[in-house]
Amino acid sequence: MDRCAQCGAPLEHSAKGRPRRYCTRACQARAFRARRRAAPTRLRRPGTLTPGRVTAAAIELADRTGLEALTMRRLATELGVPTMSLYRHVPSREALIVAMTDAALDAIEPPGPGLDGWRARLEHEARQEWRLYQRHPWVLSAIATSRPPMGRGLLADAERILTGIARPGADSRLLLSVYLAVSGLVQGLALLPAAEAAARARAEEPIEDWWSRRLAELADLIGSGDYPFLAAHLSPEATVVDFDALFEFALAALLDGLESSVMST
Repeated sequence: MDRCAQCGAPLEHSAKGRPRRYCTRACQARAFRARRRAAPTRLRRPGTLTPGRVTAAAIELADRTGLEALTMRRLATELGVPTMSLYRHVPSREALIVAMTDAALDAIEPPGPGLDGWRARLEHEARQEWRLYQRHPWVLSAIATSRPPMGRGLLADAERILTGIARPGADSRLLLSVYLAVSGLVQGLALLPAAEAAARARAEEPIEDWWSRRLAELADLIGSGDYPFLAAHLSPEATVVDFDALFEFALAALLDGLESSVMST
C-alpha cells in the first residue's frame, strides 16, 4: 500500500485521476513549505547593484573580518549575487579598496573655520585619523604602506593638511615630511588598539590576565639580576596601557619637537 509522502499514513487511491501523494491537504501544504525552506536562496539580479552598494557592503565586511579576508567571491556571497556581476561596478579588488578608502576618509571632519595655526591643524587631523582607525581598523592596513590606495580620498586628505600647515616660503619637502611624520606616528600607535581588538574578537583572555600570566611565567628570568629596572618597576598594572592617553602623549611630544626645530622659523 502506498503511503503519504509527508506523514507516512496509508493512502487510498481512487479509480480515476492521478495517484495521490499526500493523505490530506494539510500534509501537502507542509511538504510545500518544507521544500521552500530547503530551496537555495535565489540570487538577486546583478542589476540591483550599484557601486555605492558594493562599496558599503565591502566596508561592512572588512569591519567584521579584516581586509585580508575581503575577496570578491566572499563579497558576492554577502550580497547574494554572482561573483562576476561585481566587476560591472568595480574593475578589481584594488579598485574596490580605493573606493572603500575614499568612503572612509569622507567621514573625517575637516578643521573648523576658527582653527588657525599649523599645530592646531595637525592636532585636529591626527585625532581624526586616530578615530578613523578605531572605527575601521582595516583602513590602517590599507594606507600604512609605501604604496597606498591612491584615490580622491587620500589626495583630498593630503591637500587639506598640507594647505593647512603651509606658510609663505615653506619648503614643500619639509611640509610633506612633517605631514608623513605625524601620520606615521598615528599609524604606528594605532597598531596597538587594532591588535588588541583583534585578540578580543578571537575571544582571547583579557589583556590584564595575559600580562599577569606572562609575568608570572617570566618571574625567574626578570628576577635574575640582568633586568634590575624591569624587576623593580614591571607589574601587570604598569603594562596595561591607556592607548588614547599614549597617543596624546606621543602627539604632544612630536609636535613640541617640530615646534622647537623645523617649524619654528
